Amino acid sequence: MNNREVIVAYSGVHQAFQIALAAHEAGVLDTFYGSVFDAPGKWGERLRFIVGKDGLVSRRCPGLEVARLKEIPAPFLWNRLAGRSRFTRRWYPWYQANFDFDRQVAARLSKAKCHLFIGTETCARDSFRVASERGMIKVLDCPQVHPVFLTRLLAAAADNLGVPPPPPFDPPELAARKAEEFAMADVMLVISEVHRRSFIEAGFSPEQLVEIPLWVDSGLWQPPPKAQTRQPTEPLRALFVGNIGLRKGIPWLVQAVEKCGKAVQLTLAGVNSGETDRFISQSRSVIHFAGKKNKAELREIYWQSDLLVLPSLVDTFGFVALEAMACGLPVIVTENCGVPVPEPAWRVPIMNSDAIAQRLEYYATNREALQRDGQSAQQFARQFTPERYREQIKNLLRELLKK
Repeated sequence: MNNREVIVAYSGVHQAFQIALAAHEAGVLDTFYGSVFDAPGKWGERLRFIVGKDGLVSRRCPGLEVARLKEIPAPFLWNRLAGRSRFTRRWYPWYQANFDFDRQVAARLSKAKCHLFIGTETCARDSFRVASERGMIKVLDCPQVHPVFLTRLLAAAADNLGVPPPPPFDPPELAARKAEEFAMADVMLVISEVHRRSFIEAGFSPEQLVEIPLWVDSGLWQPPPKAQTRQPTEPLRALFVGNIGLRKGIPWLVQAVEKCGKAVQLTLAGVNSGETDRFISQSRSVIHFAGKKNKAELREIYWQSDLLVLPSLVDTFGFVALEAMACGLPVIVTENCGVPVPEPAWRVPIMNSDAIAQRLEYYATNREALQRDGQSAQQFARQFTPERYREQIKNLLRELLKK
């Protein structure tokens, strides 16, 4: 592969950066379109003086050739300005910024001479239309499970709890756009078995779906420099990280902790949606709210915890579980969490507080197992590197560009 045949585009900070880097390493990247990049001579470099040196850390591009980076900053900047006030943030929501970004990428694609375009869900529809006209292969990076799969699970969860079903996950305009992108894609990138299953159940061909698990930054997520001292008589310190709401299975986690009595205390780190406040307020358990944390603060919380619980109804991957494992914590995840785990016993059924409580009690009464599984988790997480992810992307590009 010697020709510059691949264009990648995404306005945000998902795995598109690693996809673009993989294409660059393979010698086939023509252009990586983004909103802003923290790179020499780019808008992101100027914005660093406004948002701080770490404000755009996820938009840095180590390893990527600056000449291949093309910015479309206006949608991103307008969205940031609108978001400064609760009175204006609805005027220009994030998905409208994605739509406008996609429209501008599409205009540039009309002059491109490449063979393959990689777009990301919510900002690829217009680009896919132009790519189709130009005979390009269209790859869609899909961060979320299929909407029908998610809607069914949320309805089942509401029925289980005896509460009204939540509103649709996506606004109608966004839902319609996603459906068009799914229909136009030649290849869809998924990141786990449950992610793949959600699309197969929606009628997509297994051959259309390419499953490539994500990675963890072991340079950031690592065990504490000094081993933490744990007294056997102390409560087990369980941690949840993520959006505190129904989709993440919070009611069943709260029920499980209450069943464990004083043997377990729970910390919830993340933004509280308010959906599950009733269940939390009714609990007699010790529950701490840590709020939303940056990466450095979150790593400190991992170090202060004994294990992580991710009781999600569904998670396409569950980055936080892999981060926690890299920090030396065993995890409890549901069967609908896409993140890989060392042992099947680390998974529990969804909406099952008894199964979660059983695992919590196991670790609360068996601190040797807690330590042993923490070491196993750390070793297991090390294999999921960005380099491994990029190699699998490069293999996919080689196969597609043969056609």
